[in-house]
Amino acid sequence: MNAQPTGVYSTYKTYSAQLLTWDSSFSNFMSLKSHTLTALQIRGAALLKIHHTTATIMGRSIPELTDSRSISIAANDPMVFARYTDEFQTVVSLSKSLVAAAEQDILSGNGRLAGGLTFSTDMGVVAPLYYVCIKCADVSLREQAIELLSRCPRREGMWDSALGVRMIREFWEMEEAYRVLRQGAVKLVLEDDGRWEWTLRDGDTRGEGRSAGCGVKGTLKSRNVLYQP
Repeated sequence: MNAQPTGVYSTYKTYSAQLLTWDSSFSNFMSLKSHTLTALQIRGAALLKIHHTTATIMGRSIPELTDSRSISIAANDPMVFARYTDEFQTVVSLSKSLVAAAEQDILSGNGRLAGGLTFSTDMGVVAPLYYVCIKCADVSLREQAIELLSRCPRREGMWDSALGVRMIREFWEMEEAYRVLRQGAVKLVLEDDGRWEWTLRDGDTRGEGRSAGCGVKGTLKSRNVLYQP
């Protein structure tokens, strides 16, 4: 019995074949015509390659039909994304060249709106770099990606680089908390009334604080967080 939806897997196979065909055609075109392209057209080609590479990583992360895990777990397995470090490197390297070009445009007085923001209705580098920060297993590449997002404030359609950076940092904090939890360094207590409390034995000495719905207390041995809905 198949653990994953057969219809979805069939669609994945179809699109994977199309992605391979596109990449072959793109490579042939660039080898023959790249010397005739303008600087702006070269940027466009680089952006196409970035999005193709990102889509390819997404497609290859689809679990096999026999994978017994839920789709949400199987499709977000860090070990799967660790196989595609080279592809993530391609996304970061090409994005670096495009961000540098955008910075040169700004120095020349082009491409920036009032308030220091660069805006485009088209998809650019923000979404692919966000994906690198969330999915890539290589910490160095993650840091390079978030540095690129921070360097040039921009909005591309619904994607806002400044907001993306904030979301990424919050995600990294959650990711680290989950890692510590799995290592058994956190004691989690669930109360009958719906409250929960966790203790992290990390030598935190930041004292006491308050935030919405939470009480936080730091000691030499632990940090306790109490949540009451």
